[in-house]
Amino acid sequence: MPTHHDPIELLAGDDWEIPSALLDDNGNPLDLTDAKFEWVLVDRGGNPITLAAEVEVTDPAVGAINIMVPASDTAGLDPGFYTDALRVEFPTPGRSTVWHGRLIVGA
Repeated sequence: MPTHHDPIELLAGDDWEIPSALLDDNGNPLDLTDAKFEWVLVDRGGNPITLAAEVEVTDPAVGAINIMVPASDTAGLDPGFYTDALRVEFPTPGRSTVWHGRLIVGA
């Protein structure tokens, strides 16, 4: 089951850096060695928004990452509530949505 993160407040027009530690169902850090990532932001209508997000693994052994989105992509976002999700593709056993929650975007 994916980790549900607390609401995150960000500002449109700023660079976003969203740190996280990804954990398994038992609360242990996920080993992110050789993992691939897909992060998505979804508006209130359920529509995915295309952003140039990059997921940087800062410490693969403890599941530490940063999700980074440039200000040029956040500038056009309307203020309000969004949801996000992070899917990880592991070398084995496969793909899994490991992280999701609510983002609050301010003007």
